[in-house]
Amino acid sequence: MDSGLLVQSLVLTLVTWLMFFDKYCTQLFTYRPVVIGPIVGLIMGNFEIGLQVGCIVELMFLGQVFVGTALPPEETFSTIIATAFACIANSTEVALATALPLAVIAQMGMYFRNMVLCVWTGHRLEAAVERHDLKGITMNCLVLPNVFNLVLFALPVFLAVYFGADLVQGIINAIPQSIITGLAVGGNMIGAVGLSLLMKSINFSKMWYFFLIGFFFASYLGIGNIGITMLAVICVAAAFYADRDREEQTALS
Repeated sequence: MDSGLLVQSLVLTLVTWLMFFDKYCTQLFTYRPVVIGPIVGLIMGNFEIGLQVGCIVELMFLGQVFVGTALPPEETFSTIIATAFACIANSTEVALATALPLAVIAQMGMYFRNMVLCVWTGHRLEAAVERHDLKGITMNCLVLPNVFNLVLFALPVFLAVYFGADLVQGIINAIPQSIITGLAVGGNMIGAVGLSLLMKSINFSKMWYFFLIGFFFASYLGIGNIGITMLAVICVAAAFYADRDREEQTALS
C-alpha cells in the first residue's frame, strides 16, 4: 500500500467535495479548471503540470453554456482526475486523453443528481417549508445535496486516483509515441476552439481591437500569459473608465 498516494487521494476527495460545495453554495469560482488544476498539482507534487492542465481544460470548456435544463459536460470532476493522472504520469497529454470522457461521465452523474435526488429533496423541502421546519429546510436544501456530491463525485475521485493510478500508468506506457504526439498537437488547438466559442457568445464586432492588441503582443513581442493577462486587466480598466466618463457626460448634457 502506497501511503503517500493514499494521503493524496484522501486530500483530493476532500478538495473535490469543497469544490462542489463552492459550485452550488458559495460561488467563489474555485471550481473552475484554471483554479483546480494548480491546487491538484500542489497536492500531487507537480504544480507546473497542474497549472498547465488547468489552463488546457479551462480552454476546453471556456465557451460552454447552459441551455434550458440541458447540462454541459462537467468540468470540475474532469479537471481533478485528469490533473491527478497527468501528475502521476508526468505528462499533460494524459489530461487531453481523459478530460472530455471524464466530463461526459460526470455530466451523467449531474443529470442523475438533478433529476432524481434533487427532485426528491425538493419535495421534502416544500413539505418542510409548509411545516415551518427550519431543520428540515436546512437538511434538504443544504445538507443532503452536498452529501450527494460527496457520494457521486468526491468518493469516485478517491477510487480513481488511488486504485487507478497503476492502471493509468500502464496504459500510458503502452500508448505509441505517435499517438501521444498527436494528442499534444490536438491539445494545442483546443484553446482556439474554446476562444472561438466564447467570441460567438459576446458582441465581438465591438471588441475586435482588443483581440488584435493581445495577438500582437503575444505573437510579435513574445509576451507570456501573465503579461497578456496584465495587459487585459489594463484594457478592461481603460474601457470601464471610458464608458463611465461617457455616461456621466451624457447625463450632464
